[in-house]
Amino acid sequence: MKSSLSMAVRPALVSLVLLGVAACGPTSGAQQASPVADATGGAPVAASTSTPVAGHVPVAATSPGSPQARAATAAAAPTPSGPPPGTALPVTAAQPGAQQAAVGAPGKDGTAVSPAAKNLQLTAYDPAAGTAVLAAAAAPSAAPSAAPTAAPTTAPPVAPSTAPSVEPSAVAEAVRPGQLIASPPTAAAPQGALVAVTAVRSASGGSVTLATRPATLTELLGGAEADGKVAVDPQAIKVTPLVKDLKATVARENGTTTADASGTLEVDVNAPIPLPDGLSAAASGSLQLHPAVHFAYHGAGVTGPRTASIGFDLGAHARWKVTGDLARSTGAAPIRVPFAKLQASPVITVAGLPVVVNLGLTCYLEISADGQVHLEAEQEATGTWAVHADYTGGRGWTSSTDAADTKVSPVHVRLSGKAGARAALGAEVSVGLYDTVGVEATVAPYLRAQVDGSLTVDVPGGAPQVQGGWALLGGVDLNGALTAHLKIFGTPVLEGKLPLPSFHREWPLLTGTLPSPTPKA
Repeated sequence: MKSSLSMAVRPALVSLVLLGVAACGPTSGAQQASPVADATGGAPVAASTSTPVAGHVPVAATSPGSPQARAATAAAAPTPSGPPPGTALPVTAAQPGAQQAAVGAPGKDGTAVSPAAKNLQLTAYDPAAGTAVLAAAAAPSAAPSAAPTAAPTTAPPVAPSTAPSVEPSAVAEAVRPGQLIASPPTAAAPQGALVAVTAVRSASGGSVTLATRPATLTELLGGAEADGKVAVDPQAIKVTPLVKDLKATVARENGTTTADASGTLEVDVNAPIPLPDGLSAAASGSLQLHPAVHFAYHGAGVTGPRTASIGFDLGAHARWKVTGDLARSTGAAPIRVPFAKLQASPVITVAGLPVVVNLGLTCYLEISADGQVHLEAEQEATGTWAVHADYTGGRGWTSSTDAADTKVSPVHVRLSGKAGARAALGAEVSVGLYDTVGVEATVAPYLRAQVDGSLTVDVPGGAPQVQGGWALLGGVDLNGALTAHLKIFGTPVLEGKLPLPSFHREWPLLTGTLPSPTPKA
């Protein structure tokens, strides 16, 4: 009786074990499934993986440890759940050089996307046509240093992804319609990309071609909470000269580094400024930049986040010099000479999801005058210029600008004639997400002089040498606009541009009116 019961139970136990192995599959992409031996000592039995997956062509029976079996198991398994709604997600700087895209489905209960596959890279992307190509990515490596004098970045490391790794032969099985792709900058998408997969068109050679549509941060982050400020690594800023003589270097700050960036980018320029009547002014400048980007996202409402924010802080130290004879007024608009274009696409990781912030700056020298004057002005300015765009559900977008801590100091000024003159070294700044501009602003610290006679000021030299009436003032202008492309947040689209509140402040550096010397009899 006992022998008969044992003979009946053993096959049933074996069947249950085999069913469990077939349902669960390997526990990781690197682990091989072990063959299960019959309890009676029979030959090992392989688990079958030929069960069709909805939306895919049935896969032929394969070895449990093969790449195809691992990919099919990952595709068939339920999408892992992201952090619950309301969870505060960590915001950090991504590792330099990382190009792996996050691929996963939005949570139906308001959770953020949880990547379902890793080791995928966007190798082709056409936003106009809505097509993209994903392929297996090489292991991430640190970006090469742009300057040997720069210190290594001290940004906190990014938590490793728990998504299953995808073999090149199984890329097609890892991507399905309805999933989101959040890609950091690649050669195919230099400003990054955030799209939703609408169809899988074809697959060959370890890559898959997809039809896509633009996605929003609401789809990516759901009801999560994220708020952080990340400094832009100056080594990752691309500098394009707009004049002949321009030098860009990355250096440490006072021999040390900050907690979240590797140093300061310094741009030096020598560029003539063309003036009316065929004249020109000699101009030179040095601009040290330390930009940081802000990003905030707080939970999903009915039509978008409850609150959201994007902006930048542009810490800077500028020193510039302008020398020339202005024979007459330069006209209503100042004469502006752009000398460098700076671009960067820092990647912020929000719980492992790449959020790409696009930062662009165009630096320029500017001069204006309303009469005949000989001008020699050398000056410096320091400050932090901040621009933020903030969204609140039910109220829409608002904005703020701040340049209150700007300081302008004359190093050397010599004026003679009867005119007002102004010299500035400014920057046109744009900031956005995934190649969609959200905020545009112009920041211009300046030195302005009004003279009817002559003025010579050397700081920290002695008293000014003056004749007639004069005034010397420092100032800063900051203005800009929000653009219609803020729909990336999933908020109602702005119609046209929404002007930012202008920031203007001017203060006297030296002022007075002294009588002209009386000629001796």
